[in-house]
Amino acid sequence: MSKKNVGLFFGAGAEIAYGLPSGGRFALDIFRMDSSEDKKDFKAMLVNVNSRTPYAAKWLPDDYGSRSVSTFGKAQYEQLIISSLENKRQQIINFLNSFDSQVSWIKQEFDKHNINIDEKFKSLTSKNVGEVIFSQEVKLNGALDSSIQLFGSIYFSAILQVLECEGKNGTPWISDLKNIVRSFIELLIGAVGEDFLHRINDSIFEKKPDSIDIFDDFCGYFKFDYKRISGLDYILDGRSQDISSTMSDGQAIVEFSRRILEEIFVVALDYQSLIDSYYRYLFTPKTDWAKFCKIAIFLMTVRRYITQNQDDARKKITQGDGYYQDISKLKKTANVTVIGTTNYNTFIDEVTGDQSTYLNGSVNDFYDPYRNKIISQQDAKISGHICVPFLFTQSGIKPLTSVSMSRRYVEIFDHFSGCDAIGVIGFGFNSDDGHINGLFRELIEDTNKKVVIFHFPAHEITKYDEKLRIVNSSNLIVENISKDRETNEQSWVDQLIDHAS
Repeated sequence: MSKKNVGLFFGAGAEIAYGLPSGGRFALDIFRMDSSEDKKDFKAMLVNVNSRTPYAAKWLPDDYGSRSVSTFGKAQYEQLIISSLENKRQQIINFLNSFDSQVSWIKQEFDKHNINIDEKFKSLTSKNVGEVIFSQEVKLNGALDSSIQLFGSIYFSAILQVLECEGKNGTPWISDLKNIVRSFIELLIGAVGEDFLHRINDSIFEKKPDSIDIFDDFCGYFKFDYKRISGLDYILDGRSQDISSTMSDGQAIVEFSRRILEEIFVVALDYQSLIDSYYRYLFTPKTDWAKFCKIAIFLMTVRRYITQNQDDARKKITQGDGYYQDISKLKKTANVTVIGTTNYNTFIDEVTGDQSTYLNGSVNDFYDPYRNKIISQQDAKISGHICVPFLFTQSGIKPLTSVSMSRRYVEIFDHFSGCDAIGVIGFGFNSDDGHINGLFRELIEDTNKKVVIFHFPAHEITKYDEKLRIVNSSNLIVENISKDRETNEQSWVDQLIDHAS
């Protein structure tokens, strides 16, 4: 019996199993980084520009060599908050409504260091966790949202009780705990308030005459004061402590609470609008030099973050046991004709010995915005132009028009079209993935290809047919997969081969 042809497509979720950061953690870590090193590298590129070329004379500003160079900073944090509350407000509400279940793994981190966080709470409040609940004491205005369950959480109530018991004692750590609790409540108000304002602004009049169009002009009157939400500043300032058995009770509670707050931003931090609003300035340095510098240096920082952690990540992946190692098992019974990925590192190639197709760029890709061309790192060094790492992060549609990038999409589509089944692992088909979602939509609907999405975690329901906007989902197969990479008591490899048969 001849081997079936299968294709594979990997997203960031495939590498979480190896211990690499999720997309949210990745974003948070990048915005925490000191970009001074990248500033120096950027200035070095400026020195290498030949001032007598048309590139310098026509494309760059006249005094580019002496102009100051700026990077993203606190001025942009408000934009991150706005974007997160506008686009991820439901994720924030869901997190706060399931507060107790969200903290379970953080408790486990403390347990590993022989710290029983419940005992720390009892030591400070003389009450067991769960004995005091604040749901009758604190209620949101019903006009905002009557379904908020945060104040019925036993752990958020325990944190509030620590404030009640210790708030007037003037202990050094209490101000940090107050700031964290304030941030939780600000995010809650921001998320439900944003939702409320959307509903009000979209329909200020419950009833209006269709014949008088002036009523259509009244929308968007109410605004939210984002400047009052300071939680992101607190998280990005990096005030974390290592968990240690020598921590005082108060310090342990502060760090426990801070890690929960950080986890909200890991889930909900949305920086797409920030990058979208700056990416276009890569092509117009003469128009806005400051914004050109900010986006260019940001991309350099992203690459440095990835490559800085590369040795540790490489060890985890190449010596680990995960999806990439499973590919060798798959090859024994099927022809793996193409591997695509949205990940930036090249570890998958090192593990498999294959050449993958990088649809969001990679650490080995650089981009010359002046020529709209993707080039190698070596060519970037000798180009005499300001070239940036080619990493889509969450945006950057312009480079899709470059010939080499267009070829990647066409070639991987052609390879997938020749497959009996395509396996997708660790990719979410989110709204900012439209360039890839369209490719899979056509494979499913027009090319009649079976696409098998291995979904994790099983308890989170995701409607992939809605995400992909497909009408006929007969070729879309979703299999829930465990941490052990099994589905229906079978390896995902065997499941994919079964679907290809």
